[in-house]
Amino acid sequence: MKLALKRPVAFPNLSPRLIQTLRMLLLLAAVALAVWVVIKLFAPAPQVAPAMPAQASTKYQIDQSPEARLMGVETAGGLTPPSVNLVGIFANSEGKGAAVMSIEGQPAQSKRVGEEVANGWTLEEVGPTFAVMRRSGQRHQVNLPILGADPNLLRRVPANG
Repeated sequence: MKLALKRPVAFPNLSPRLIQTLRMLLLLAAVALAVWVVIKLFAPAPQVAPAMPAQASTKYQIDQSPEARLMGVETAGGLTPPSVNLVGIFANSEGKGAAVMSIEGQPAQSKRVGEEVANGWTLEEVGPTFAVMRRSGQRHQVNLPILGADPNLLRRVPANG
């Protein structure tokens, strides 16, 4: 019996340059895999954020009423009135007259009864120490800051007649 050596599969002839390139690619893939494994092993553990309190802290509450007034947003109690500081009042016994007021921190200006104050709010009435604004059936009273003055200092000024 004679034994013959036969090749079962024919391998294509590869150039040495191609074999060298394939070895280099295999080596680079192995290095990249090793770097990735090292990064994953030594990566810091994720930090868990502390739980938020059940109720919001007053330390982190923001007053958004100026923005709401600017955008005309309806609140639970109706439309938010503008921020008004009374500087002076000129009133008669019928509630007519004018009020000098600073609106939303702007310089003081005079508004007559019936004029628009801001954002659709109109000056409805003025009294000796207050002004009343109205919008859509909602009334808002602003008091004159007297700063603890003696009530005798409030005097009526006679009308020119």
